[in-house]
Amino acid sequence: MTIPFANIPFLNKKIKFPVTPHIPGGLTTSAQLRQIAEIADKYEGSLKIVGNTITIIGLNLSDGEKALAELNCQGESFIAKAVRSVAFCPGKPDCPRALQDSSSLGLALDKEFFGQELPGKLRIGVSGCPNCCIEPLVKDIGMYGTAKGYTLAVGGNSGFSAQIATVVAEKVPAEEISSIIQSILTFYRQHGKTKERLGQLITRIGWEQFINETIPSQYKKRLDL
Repeated sequence: MTIPFANIPFLNKKIKFPVTPHIPGGLTTSAQLRQIAEIADKYEGSLKIVGNTITIIGLNLSDGEKALAELNCQGESFIAKAVRSVAFCPGKPDCPRALQDSSSLGLALDKEFFGQELPGKLRIGVSGCPNCCIEPLVKDIGMYGTAKGYTLAVGGNSGFSAQIATVVAEKVPAEEISSIIQSILTFYRQHGKTKERLGQLITRIGWEQFINETIPSQYKKRLDL
């Protein structure tokens, strides 16, 4: 359910409000870009490229509500305790270094998981090769492509308490990634405390329990923790 911005106390304190349309993976069209530009002009806002999307800044709360409605798409949330927009690189066939089709997987994961409520925010990153251009090792759930499938890492965080993700699975086929993430999110909902990041939860609960409950045995990577 979408909550009007004006009903969120934190946002009510803001004089200006950024309107950020959800653009999965940053893959857009010229028509959508023109629409965003036209709405920015209409409400006298400015445009800023932020991550995988474009933010209209400088709008008051009322105009921000109208602008998002006119864009006819979901908005990004910077305060929600939920799955955030999935980050992914171009991957095959658009990048010569790519070993996997990270765009197709990233779009599928974004469609399935974006906006799902959790104890805290959660970021997912998909890279098509070990170069890790979208920095999956500082995501709560990150993965990078190899010739034999995906290497999966969890528990990363680039925030105030930054930490590197731990690799927990290897040679995972793309078609198995979704079910593993679903298991991880179920674990997170069952054991996570409010605002606790996934990595903090795993540290508190223990890696052995986490891996045993979420990672299929054929893909598990032995950890020396």
